[in-house]
Amino acid sequence: MRTQLIVTMVLAISIFGGCTTVEKSATVGALSGATVGGVVGHQYGDGVKGAAIGGLGGTFAGMYLGRDKKKSEYEKGFEAGYKQGQSDYAKVAWDQKTGKCSGTKSINTNNQ
Repeated sequence: MRTQLIVTMVLAISIFGGCTTVEKSATVGALSGATVGGVVGHQYGDGVKGAAIGGLGGTFAGMYLGRDKKKSEYEKGFEAGYKQGQSDYAKVAWDQKTGKCSGTKSINTNNQ
C-alpha cells in the first residue's frame, strides 16, 4: 500500500512539474472525466468506453476552464513581449510600405 502511494506521488509530481496552467487543467480534467466516465460506463455495461469518452470530454473542459486561470509571471512576460514584437513589426512594415523612415520626416522629391 505504501509503495503505491509513493509511486502515485512521484507520478503526480512528474506530470505537473513543468506544465503550464492550461496543461495542468487539461490533465486534471482528463483524469476526473475518465474516472467519472468509467464509473458511469460501468453502470451501463462498458466501463472502458465510458472512461475514454469521459477522459476526452474532461480534457476539453479542463483546457477551456484552464485558459482563464491566473497566468504565471513568465507567461505574462512572454505574452507582453510577443505583443510588443507584433507591434514593432507592424510599424516597420508600415514605414517601409509608405516610404517613411522612423523618427524622421519624409522627403518629398517632387518639389525641386
